[in-house]
Amino acid sequence: MSDQVHVCLREEQDKLWRVFHSHKNEMIVTKSGRKMFPKLEYVVRGLSPNKLYAMMLHIEQADDSRYKFSSGEWMKSGKAEQHKEPKKMWHADGVRSGKEWMATPICFDRVKITNSVDSTNASMIFLHSMHKYNPVLSIYESPSESPLCIPQPSTRLVTSVRLTYTEFIAVTAYQNDNVIKLKIEYNPFAKGFREGSQGDRKRNSPSADESTTDESASSPQPKKQRNESISPPMIPRVSPSIIPHPNFHPFLYTLPYLSQFAAGGLPPTPFPFPLGFPCFTPLQYPVSSNVKIEQKEQDQEEIEPEINVV
Repeated sequence: MSDQVHVCLREEQDKLWRVFHSHKNEMIVTKSGRKMFPKLEYVVRGLSPNKLYAMMLHIEQADDSRYKFSSGEWMKSGKAEQHKEPKKMWHADGVRSGKEWMATPICFDRVKITNSVDSTNASMIFLHSMHKYNPVLSIYESPSESPLCIPQPSTRLVTSVRLTYTEFIAVTAYQNDNVIKLKIEYNPFAKGFREGSQGDRKRNSPSADESTTDESASSPQPKKQRNESISPPMIPRVSPSIIPHPNFHPFLYTLPYLSQFAAGGLPPTPFPFPLGFPCFTPLQYPVSSNVKIEQKEQDQEEIEPEINVV
């Protein structure tokens, strides 16, 4: 069965891996994890269409040497760190028929590589920096449609494939300038290495001087309180029958009669003034009980819209 199964990379990714391999490919490892580029997108042929399979990926050390980059090239610099058994990552699609696996490329784009030995993230694979690795795809024939494929005595290994041109050296920072240029050219997410990208980000962010001189740019501003609505002054609706003058206006005030000044009498002042100067006195008109009722109803109509419902 294994002789009939053929595994390769998707054509576009296959070309990229070969180009990077000619310069000894490098992969960044971080504590938070980093996805690999180029991607691992396998194309499988020769599976039985009606049988069930599960795909597993692990990354094994290519040799027992540690590497260093010197004088523009990679060279061995000693014995490799002691490594444990490689972590096995089952494909997220679980168990599928051979027909389904062969219909589309098998991509392990969720896998991340890290240099944090204490990482418990299920999608991360621990790698030693300055060591050479090679991804390995293993295909298992599954006896059942279990969503979580766990190797059992009845689970049969169909084949394991390691491609020599998918080797890479794990690094915490790229060493070869040629690899950096290839990452910039082909990886759309390599923004940190593009010319001018870091300068643009610095220009967009406030400088240290601006942050110290302009507090409004750095300190959050308190929320503006909503101004309470102010209703216009209410004017009572007065019946025309009780208005003595046709030109009456509620905001017009009259001065006291001159005859009162002549007689030596002053009208009562409604507001206390320190000098006792007579102020303007509004005209007083009797208001009937009907007007008071209408005014009370109008007060209720004006107040109700101001109630806030939470």
